[in-house]
Amino acid sequence: MNNDVFEKVQAIIVEQFEKNPEEITREKRLVEDLELDSLDMFDLICALEKEYDFHFQRDMGSSIGTVGDIVGQLEKHSSK
Repeated sequence: MNNDVFEKVQAIIVEQFEKNPEEITREKRLVEDLELDSLDMFDLICALEKEYDFHFQRDMGSSIGTVGDIVGQLEKHSSK
């Protein structure tokens, strides 16, 4: 896995939601562990789309539950 993508996603979460970087791991669940609500998720998706010039598909939302899921989607996009 590309550590650069993870580190950027981690930095965006830390900056936007004032989280401790040490608590952001690939296994952390966005809603349950990091306590992001639907508005937070929207803000996160918007920040990631802007950073990576990538648009998450509407149906992707149900497959994104963890930080690692986001990293995986971004890595898939960047490998195309």
